[in-house]
Amino acid sequence: MTFRKAELQDAEAIARIYNEAMPPGVYVTPELAQVTAESRRRWMSEVAAPFGAWVLEAGQGEVVGWCSLRPFAVRPTYPRIAEISAYVTIGKRGLIGARLLACAVHVARRRGFRSIVSIVSDKNRVSVSGCVTYGFKPAAVLYEVGRLGGNLENALWLQKSLLIDDPAPYRKIRDSILRTECADERTYL
Repeated sequence: MTFRKAELQDAEAIARIYNEAMPPGVYVTPELAQVTAESRRRWMSEVAAPFGAWVLEAGQGEVVGWCSLRPFAVRPTYPRIAEISAYVTIGKRGLIGARLLACAVHVARRRGFRSIVSIVSDKNRVSVSGCVTYGFKPAAVLYEVGRLGGNLENALWLQKSLLIDDPAPYRKIRDSILRTECADERTYL
């Protein structure tokens, strides 16, 4: 697998993967309407350095997941804080999310961010447990703010300080991922 900076031609795969997260009961994104490749191309042009979007490729260029760092929506002027997002295609969920998270955290550290925030539905147990395992800590809960499947859902804010090292159990996995998927920094920095 290869982690690299997203390019405009990845917009179709990014949109497809994002749209897979919308069916009722998935609890991954509160979006109400499908996104298009064109909307993802506009979004990619708006997420400029030090932020950005990246993809994880498997095999012959198949994009199996993507992640992004973008300005922290609540206060875009807060220095060196980014909101992180990661999405994985349905057939590849599992350790792909951990790979994306490890690479995105690495990029955020290299780009000088002090902290990252992930905003997820509190019912999205896979994302919540993955973030907590990687050292994110609950920072806030916004009650009944997202509409998913006709119901109001809670948004859990998880925060990770990038000024301290990752938890010991995750370091070995992280280092292995960084040696393989994130080995060539020229492709993603």
